[in-house]
Order: sequence, then C-alpha cells, then structure tokens
Amino acid sequence: MLRLSTVSIVLDGKDIYPLGNDQKLVIDIDHNNPVLVVTDGFHISRPLELVYHHLHTYYFRVECGVDDVQLACGFTISAMLLFLGFVTHWLVFPIVSSIPVIYVVAMYFLNRKDFLSLRAT
Repeated sequence: MLRLSTVSIVLDGKDIYPLGNDQKLVIDIDHNNPVLVVTDGFHISRPLELVYHHLHTYYFRVECGVDDVQLACGFTISAMLLFLGFVTHWLVFPIVSSIPVIYVVAMYFLNRKDFLSLRAT
C-alpha cells in the first residue's frame, strides 16, 4: 500500500522530506529531542520523539497497516470469488468477494493513527 501513496517525513511540524519507494532518506538534525511524523496527506502517524544518547545514527522503517502482500492476496481472492459468482450464478460468491475490500477500506479510513507507523530497525 505504501507503493500506491506518496509518503513524507515531517520533522518538528515544519520540515517535510518526501520518501521514495525503497529509497533511504538521510535527515540531518541539529538539535536534541526532534519529533518525527510520517504522513501520506490523509494519515498521520503517532509522533516519535528522538532523544540523543550515545548513538548519532538512527535507522527506521516506515510500515503500513495493509502491506503489499495483503493487498495482492485480497485482490486475487476477490477476483476469484467474483468470477465464481458469475460462472455459477450463486449470489453468495459476489457477497463474500466484498469482504477483503471492506477490510482494506476499514483499515484505511477507521484506523488513521495506526495505519502508518515509524519503527526502529
């Protein structure tokens, strides 16, 4: 799902760094206790405050509530069940084929704070 949206890192609510697909991003921080937030324009992750100790380099990974494998599997299952409904003329197959779509829409719209997250690696 991250491949379909434009994700950015916001530093202290004012500096925006666009994050490309499978690219590393280096952000130079000149003060202690910066706050990082991940956003795609609609979702905003929970703020992450960094505290400098002995490490000068931190590595993070941006995660999404619906990853690419779940999205592909849900699309495949929905397409197969919809096809079975057209072939057999049973009404239950098209109804069941909408369950993965409802799950993705519910995760996208109802779980706004936890849809995007910034995890330490």
